[in-house]
Amino acid sequence: MLSNPVSERKQQLDMKRLSVVIAGTGQIRDIEIQPGTTAGDVLQQLSIPDYLLSKGPNEPFFASREAIFDKVDDGSKIFASTKAEVGVAA
Repeated sequence: MLSNPVSERKQQLDMKRLSVVIAGTGQIRDIEIQPGTTAGDVLQQLSIPDYLLSKGPNEPFFASREAIFDKVDDGSKIFASTKAEVGVAA
């Protein structure tokens, strides 16, 4: 069966490329997301389910079930980091 170039182009237009900066590792992982992709989906795909995603170091975290496609720009960087524990005595 032949593929439909128009359909393939539309599918590519419905995708966004992101670079995920993983805190504490120095890694930057490039991914593609589609409409409906949640922060949790991204973390699972990267095998870092205990991390949290944000648009920047001083930005609030996305909720795990929050769809992020409409909240990020194609080609942008997002950040994966662990949640800091506040008020824990050493």
